[in-house]
Parts: sequence; C-alpha cells; structure tokens
Amino acid sequence: MITGATGYVGRALSAWFIDKGIPYRAASRYPIETKELFNDLNVESVRFDFEDSSTYQQTFEGVKTLFLIRPTVLRELQPMEDTLRAAKFFGVNRVVFLSVLASEKMSFLPHRKIEKLLIHLGFNYTILRASLFMQDLLKYQQTDIREHHVLNIPAGLGETSFIDSRDVAETAFLSLMGKHYSNEVYKMTGKQSLSMYHVAEILSDEIGCKIIYTNPTKHQFIKTYLHRGFSNEYTAQLANVYTSVKNGFSKRISLDTERTLQREPRYLKEFIRDHKEAFIE
Repeated sequence: MITGATGYVGRALSAWFIDKGIPYRAASRYPIETKELFNDLNVESVRFDFEDSSTYQQTFEGVKTLFLIRPTVLRELQPMEDTLRAAKFFGVNRVVFLSVLASEKMSFLPHRKIEKLLIHLGFNYTILRASLFMQDLLKYQQTDIREHHVLNIPAGLGETSFIDSRDVAETAFLSLMGKHYSNEVYKMTGKQSLSMYHVAEILSDEIGCKIIYTNPTKHQFIKTYLHRGFSNEYTAQLANVYTSVKNGFSKRISLDTERTLQREPRYLKEFIRDHKEAFIE
C-alpha cells in the first residue's frame, strides 16, 4: 500500500507497480480523484486520513507492506503513532518510510521520532533518508524561475546533494518487493553536492536563460511566501528545511542510491532537461 500516492515520489512509485502489473492500494484523502489519476484496474483507491481513525480499518486490512510518507501539513506526531499502531494491529509487517537526510542528527524532527517508533513497534522496516528533491525546484521555485529568472532560496553558501524523486521511488519499489535487506537505513543522495549558486548556473546553461540566485534572508523568504498565500506553518517548515541546507545538513554524498539501483542516480542537469519546458516562460 502507498500513502502519498499523488505526490512526486508516490506517483513515480505507483508507475512502477502499474508498469509491472502488480495490484496495490493507494491511500488518499481524495480516493475518487486518485482513482481517476491512475486509471488502472490494478489500483485500489481508498479514503485514508491520518487524523481520522475511522479510515484505518478499510485502509490497512489485508495489507502486508506499506510505503509511508509523513504529510507536511500534519502538525502533531500523535496521528502518525495512531496510524502505525493501527497498521500493526491489522497485520502490516513491513514499512518503507521516507525520511530526511541527517535525521539522526536532528532529534527534534518528527521524521526521527517516526523512525524510532517503527523500531519500537517491531516493524520490519526500511528507512530512506532522502536529501532535497530536485522536484522541489518545480514545486516551490517554478514561478520565480519562469517569470523572474531568479532562484529564491535562503540557503546561503550551503550545499545539497539533490536527489531525483524518481530514483527514490525506484528504491522504494525494490524495498517493498523485498529486494533489500530488512531493518536497513539508506541515505538517498545524488552524486553532486551543489550550492544554490551552482544550481542557478546549471539552470542557466540548460534552459538558455540567465538565472540569478538571490540568496534571500530567511525573513525575506518567509515574507515572500506568506504574500503568495502559503500558510504560516508551511512557510516556516520550508524555511527551516532551507536553513538546514545553509547549516550543512544536506551536503553529504552517499553511495547508497547507486548501490541499491546498481546505476548512477540522475544528475541535476538531467532532471532539468527532462522538465525544461516547465522552466521556460
């Protein structure tokens, strides 16, 4: 079963199951829209809400393996704990959890607390600690890049080992299919650690338009995103992610991705080429 099936990782993961003709359950707050999105007989779409315990039984009954993503909008840890306890009760025994890089160094992160909870509850687990996704450039920066030709991220000179969510999805698929060892943690990174100045240069080269990294302060970034209609909590979470980049938590490079996929992970320039039209005005 897949949570977050309509997100970047979830969609790419779903594509693997659909391509292989493997039936799976897609859990979403909007099951009708999810079913229409994938439009495949092998996809069972069910309504699921971490904060609504009445959805737990229909979601987990009959499921043995689970791909777990923590929704960004989820404020408290308790719904995640309730969900995992329900999953355990209804027979789920294997969980592949999408966490964040360097979570072991940031005990305050909800992701780290969920990692510990998986172990405490006795699941057969795989934890994927992912660096920043290349797709975040589409999700958060597309308007600035397309319309203003700037990269607006408060990361200073900090570097990040960007990973393509498609590579994470492929690793998750292999883990769910039992191709990896149990109770393992993988660091999901690309093979380059790049500053945002370097990212702007790669964007400029690939889309044929000069992109300037503005290097805003955290305060400037928050002000901009609040003005664009993002909520206070969501904006603060995003700003904190970029602050962690600035502080060096996302710069490490691991060979785990290459080892698990038995090929090199995608480079940023490849991602930009694949989505070039999305960055051009």
